[in-house]
Amino acid sequence: MYISRIIDKNIGPISKIDISPSFMDDGKPKPLIIVGENGSGKSTMISNIVDSLYELAGRVFSNALHHDKESYNYSYYKVISSNEIKVGERYLFSRVIFDNRVEYLFKTGDCSFEQFKNESGYDGDITNWDTNTGIKEIYGLDNEEIKEVFSEYVICYFGPERYEKPSWLGDTYYDDLSTHLYVEPKFNNKLKNPIMAYNIGKGNFRWLLDVIADSRTDIGIEKNNTLKTVHTNIQELIAMSSARRNIEKVMSIILNEEVYFGLNLRVHEGARFNIKRVKDDSIIALSMDSLSTGQLALFNIFTTIIRYADNNDINKSVYPESIMGIVIIDEIELHLHSIHQKDILPRLMKAFPYVQFIVTTHSPLFLLGLEEIYGDDGFDIYQMPDGNRIGVESFSEFKRAYEYFTETETHNKKLREAIDKSESSKPIIITEGATDWKHMLAAYNKLSKIDKYKEVFNDLDFEFFEYEAKNSNKNTENKIDMGNTALSTMCESYSKMPNSRRMIFIADCDDDRTNNKMSLQGVKYKTWGNNVFSFILPIPDFRKDTPEICIEHLYSDDEIKTEHKEGDISRRLYLGNEFNSHGYMTKEDKCCEKKKLCGSDKISIIDGSFGERVINPKEDNSPNFALSKMDFAECVLNEKSGFENFDFSNFVPIFEIIKEIIENEN
Repeated sequence: MYISRIIDKNIGPISKIDISPSFMDDGKPKPLIIVGENGSGKSTMISNIVDSLYELAGRVFSNALHHDKESYNYSYYKVISSNEIKVGERYLFSRVIFDNRVEYLFKTGDCSFEQFKNESGYDGDITNWDTNTGIKEIYGLDNEEIKEVFSEYVICYFGPERYEKPSWLGDTYYDDLSTHLYVEPKFNNKLKNPIMAYNIGKGNFRWLLDVIADSRTDIGIEKNNTLKTVHTNIQELIAMSSARRNIEKVMSIILNEEVYFGLNLRVHEGARFNIKRVKDDSIIALSMDSLSTGQLALFNIFTTIIRYADNNDINKSVYPESIMGIVIIDEIELHLHSIHQKDILPRLMKAFPYVQFIVTTHSPLFLLGLEEIYGDDGFDIYQMPDGNRIGVESFSEFKRAYEYFTETETHNKKLREAIDKSESSKPIIITEGATDWKHMLAAYNKLSKIDKYKEVFNDLDFEFFEYEAKNSNKNTENKIDMGNTALSTMCESYSKMPNSRRMIFIADCDDDRTNNKMSLQGVKYKTWGNNVFSFILPIPDFRKDTPEICIEHLYSDDEIKTEHKEGDISRRLYLGNEFNSHGYMTKEDKCCEKKKLCGSDKISIIDGSFGERVINPKEDNSPNFALSKMDFAECVLNEKSGFENFDFSNFVPIFEIIKEIIENEN
């Protein structure tokens, strides 16, 4: 039994929706994902589906619906009320159609039967219809057929209130041990599995202990002291062990490594279960309470599905891929970390191919994960309150943003590892670019030998974080794309953890946002805490009119334009003001490909990188006359011909600030 159509009209924010869940060619149901802002009707739509399941179960099972102890009348899961009618309308109705002739309808307000038929597509007859009063009905199956549905299908709803309090709030996830040690009786006309799953941890852990007990065997000792299994039906043991392995598979997906459940000995205080690695039997979690809230949430949801199937037919827990059912989850991302939403949750859903998942979500990460696991056409997304079906292209921009986010996270992790690898206790200087530290090192090598600057450089002991650009051909371990954003993020990150060595981050002065984050007005440097400091390049007097500078601007314009011979071609850095606003150089037959860097008021450094080439427009195959910033830095550092007599006096304030940080913070 699966849901094949959902029609709601004039309910809360919903004017009219008509949703038909999809199925694969082989009959497997596609996940139905309901998205929308808060108050758009997601939970309202879900409540009608859940109510249809309660009404169906209530036809047969005496415990399906709550009963009033005094009147013995059962109460609706969803009350017939006019309060839900959309503002300005006179009625509401909901119609849920299943693929096995079952049909649910719910109506209140002033609506004639003919109007209902016209607007809902209903073509049957309802003898007790009253235009002005509420009605709720479920049709299609006799009692025995309903029993068969609930014995073959997992029918379960996980609402937002599905989680119990964690143990550290004073409650425990476990019942008293004595409550585990029994076999629960199965009564006729009693629903074995509550439709609404709440406080699910206790039931799951009790059942898990039963499963583990069923999967273990007695050991006997032979006369020659060898061990053997006794009192055991091996085939039965194998079957019972399958259920345990399937639950362990769920936990393995959640923890992203192969694990199994162990039992803590009864002499130990606390929880009965532990979780161990398959590869070496080491303990990964001393108890289930050691798991994060999100990990425990996922385990409880998907273990409940297996447990419900096991209650119906023990063979179903042996083969979870054959479990059929309808599982409804409201706000599926509750308590889940981004990794759980995107990478873990879709994989767990995919492990139950014959379960029709109907879920609401606010999480684009979850949708991205579904796309990766199910493919573009493997699931349906409907947006509330209009009930329009949307495709994966609707969140493609978020996908690009997420990919950038994950790449940035990976990059920052590698950067931290590279910095932390050094065992030195000296203050470390971390620069915005791979060329910056080379210019500073060249300046240090020259200035520290000049008597005029002896006071600055005496006892000045530090080291640069030496790294190359990611696309460098050099054989070095530290190849990193830094940049101003990565530098400021790294600075902020390190300031939140204790550091035994001083960390000094130096940024260029060409980005207002970075300037505001990495420096403070009126002081030479910014103190972040935890031995982290930052400042931006001090601006030389001759650059005061054009303060947006990078490291090369500490040299004179003539030094910046120093040529470097490469074969038959002389290359150099260019300044933006050498070209007109159209990118043309009036003195020579040269033009710059990146026009926005050019103009009489621009001092941008134009190097030989892609998109910033300087070429002869009259030549079809003109070479690039612009030198790269990296080659320029290497020429300065290695004192290549023409670069050996550069003036580094504008670098002195950098080292004065470094010394002040080191001395003042001692």
